[in-house]
Amino acid sequence: MDDDARKDPVPYQVGENSRRYHVFKHAHLGSGHFGDVYMGEHVTTHQKVAVKLEHRSGSIARREWEVMRYMNGDGAPKVYYTGHHGRYYVMVMDLLGPTLQRLLESRPPRGLTWDTVSVIGYKCVQLLRKLHAKGYVHGDVKPENFLCAYSEDNVIDPSRGLFMVDLGLASRWRDLSKPRGHIAYGQRVDHFSGTVRYASVNAHLGRWLSRRDDLESLGYMLLYLYNGSLPWQGYSGEDKNMQVCETKGRMTVDAMCRGAPEVLQYFLAYVRQMKFEETPDYDYLMLLCDGDRGLTEVKKLIVAQERERIREFCQPAVGSKRKQRDAEDDGAPLVKKHKVVIPKRMKTHQWIIVSTSARTNLSPQTQCYTSHTSYANLVKEVERKWGLGMRITSLNFAGGMWTAVLNSRNSGYMEQALHYCHEPDFPRDWVRQKWEQAYFITSVAGNSNCWGVVCSTMQRGRKYKQQSYIVSSTFPSKWIADKWSADFHITSIATQGRFQMQWCVVMSRGAPYKDQCVELDFQYPSHSIHARWDENYMITAVACTQEQCAFVMSRGASYGEEQRCTRTSHGPLHKIREDWNDSLYVTCLSYGRVS
Repeated sequence: MDDDARKDPVPYQVGENSRRYHVFKHAHLGSGHFGDVYMGEHVTTHQKVAVKLEHRSGSIARREWEVMRYMNGDGAPKVYYTGHHGRYYVMVMDLLGPTLQRLLESRPPRGLTWDTVSVIGYKCVQLLRKLHAKGYVHGDVKPENFLCAYSEDNVIDPSRGLFMVDLGLASRWRDLSKPRGHIAYGQRVDHFSGTVRYASVNAHLGRWLSRRDDLESLGYMLLYLYNGSLPWQGYSGEDKNMQVCETKGRMTVDAMCRGAPEVLQYFLAYVRQMKFEETPDYDYLMLLCDGDRGLTEVKKLIVAQERERIREFCQPAVGSKRKQRDAEDDGAPLVKKHKVVIPKRMKTHQWIIVSTSARTNLSPQTQCYTSHTSYANLVKEVERKWGLGMRITSLNFAGGMWTAVLNSRNSGYMEQALHYCHEPDFPRDWVRQKWEQAYFITSVAGNSNCWGVVCSTMQRGRKYKQQSYIVSSTFPSKWIADKWSADFHITSIATQGRFQMQWCVVMSRGAPYKDQCVELDFQYPSHSIHARWDENYMITAVACTQEQCAFVMSRGASYGEEQRCTRTSHGPLHKIREDWNDSLYVTCLSYGRVS
């Protein structure tokens, strides 16, 4: 039975005492994620209102009521009544006009003029600023959730007034119990909230929402209103969320905004680089949406920013005499400086080296890094090292190099086998054969057209109880979450392919971890890694594609207490030697996109 069949009939009247309202069930105004909205009127004053009937989630309805009360009609419709009627959660509020989506559909061909879109952008930034000032983020910014003011003449004009609605997915960003007054960073790889088309990249990646996410969604919404579509529309299937996420993260801002006003590139470049706790520069974003003036002002800011950079570079040493005009400037009124983020048109790829301090009883007495320009040469060197009692702890085929890290002691591995598969299909039969011989996958590597797999027998006490793996064209977030719930943990991860990328994730039961998370991003996630380090997580596996990087972070491992993650555009050997000199030992190695 579908939801409509389970719903109670639409009531004729809602409310109580002097706050009673007729509901016009034939005047259906719209539907949201969790309810329907009808026109209504006060039984005595005949004031026209909108009546929202929520039939699915009481928690969603109560959250919306709370946020709407905080807004008190400033930027959102004024609320006249909240309560229950049968199984419905009822909210009576101001009657508003059509949505921005309706406005777009009324203007053939689809796509609004920049004059109209800039007005919408300016007002939406103002609205979100008011909401953020109350300590909340909207969480579902899209054209359907912004309504024009009600007009008797049925004219749809956002310049007359704009209001935000559907605040059931709103969440708090402010937490006064925290040192900086902001909620703590958090992430779960299978978590998502919002609308796929407009969600921020961070929302797709499972991160808790903050103010930056509302503004990034607004940028996508403005681009949609101007072009009438977005580049990632048309995906379907169970992995639609990750497909859209990968498209948003893969595209540079200039490619995303092709055919749209250049000022939208500056808008998206700014909001997409914001940090989790960063306070947005709302004035700058409103300046960008100030019609034709926006781009002109941005160009002036860029010139001023460059002059300031040159001036700081040429500034005299501490203690020397300043120029007279510098001293005179001290008495001038301070002008707020806006930070202009220049849209990047190039992607950066680097080697990522993760090194860890090891406790005394597990410290590798000697570690070897070997790198070759062909797999045949790598095999010869690995076989020689095996003869010396060394074992592979990390394998990587990337950056035009064939590399391996080997430890001489305390690797936990006894016998090892290295398999090379020179085609995109993962060597499932070989792995199954090794499992039957009591081997486990301990390292995986891939490049544009091949796989490399290391299987090992393990010492007693370190042996895995069970192992499973998946090869997927998108990052397998749901599969990983299901395995975590079954007490598996990620023990190896790799990518393969150039144009059709594949992820290989190996998960094992009995690994020495208590908790685990994956920080997935389209650039080096510095803030996220440091936040996890502060929570005593350590990086235990890394894999990168040409577009993404995934950092597996774990707690409860028998690792040391210090970890370093460095990046280099050259071969990794010089960085590895620096880490060895500091008594740090390589635990992960990868090559891919970092910005």
